[in-house]
Amino acid sequence: MHLIAETSELERFVAGLVSPGRVALDTEAASFHRYIDRVYLIQLSTDEDTAIIDPLAVGDLSPIGRLLGDPTIEIVLHDADYDLRTLNRDHGFAAANLFDTKVAAELAGEPAIGLSALLEKHFGVRLNKKFQRADWSARPLSEEMLAYAADDTRFLLRLRDLLERKLQELGRLEWAREEFARLEATRWTATPVTDAYLRIKGARRLRLPQLAILRELYTWRDATARRLDRAPFRVLGNAALLATAQAQPGTMADLSAVQGMPRTVAARWGTELLDTVARSRALPDAEMPRPKRRTRTSPDADYDRRLERLKELRNCRAQELNMGPGLLCPNGTLQLIAHAAGDGELRLGDIEELRHWQRKLLGEREVLAAVARET
Repeated sequence: MHLIAETSELERFVAGLVSPGRVALDTEAASFHRYIDRVYLIQLSTDEDTAIIDPLAVGDLSPIGRLLGDPTIEIVLHDADYDLRTLNRDHGFAAANLFDTKVAAELAGEPAIGLSALLEKHFGVRLNKKFQRADWSARPLSEEMLAYAADDTRFLLRLRDLLERKLQELGRLEWAREEFARLEATRWTATPVTDAYLRIKGARRLRLPQLAILRELYTWRDATARRLDRAPFRVLGNAALLATAQAQPGTMADLSAVQGMPRTVAARWGTELLDTVARSRALPDAEMPRPKRRTRTSPDADYDRRLERLKELRNCRAQELNMGPGLLCPNGTLQLIAHAAGDGELRLGDIEELRHWQRKLLGEREVLAAVARET
């Protein structure tokens, strides 16, 4: 294992990879600590070596982008989705040839698909969990932290080979390849969140002006976390936000008495919090929050019957294959099929969420028969 802190070193490492070839990859971020998350470490392992790349020291990461985009080099990851999204968000990188050991383990019928469980089961390797929530944005990184990071990729190629053999024996390798191809299209997409404060547990049970206070406190916390580049919950947790909105404190003594309010927070930001509460209570009625009530869909007995028949078909097939029903076809996909069948002529090929291998295992004729039957 060695640390790469210069672009020239990274260039040499990537150039030394044999094409066609393969490399294991992982990343470390710091969302547990920072408001603005980003990739703070990249691990690469070949069959012979492991390199730890420090993005804060290596200014130009384009060699990583070329590596990911090279269709002749297989990139092996465990649970690739997050790594692919963050690398795309931060650097615009996209992968062209993937093997995801988590997906492979799931399709191979492994009872536990976490990396730690798989490595311990198959290789007797126990991963150190000490740094799971470490601050990877901090520098310098200790040798122990670097060793921890290296272990996430050091055994990944061996695991990949073992799982590929198992998938071949089960006749499921093509299923995995279809899943890997879908993952190659993974890109970062910002999801706008409207009225995010309403997602706090218990928020929708509040009355005015408590709800207005929660909204303004949430906005205050977000702005403070952004300014400090700190994870929002490290400024003030959701439970304390909710309790403050409920208590509507007017004095420092009131604020200090709020359940879950840290003394350090009250001492540092007490005046700001009290001002926020007072300003929220003084809002005119027109500026008070008016959350939309969740609308309930009208009962649809035909849809319900179609969905139940689809579940019966799916569950029967899953039992025959000794697979988990949700792995064979998730309920969400069955719901899409049941809805589409009620809208007119059903074409299973139009259901993007339905994989080819799932369609084959369920049986197209059987699916169409299930949704076409009367009561």
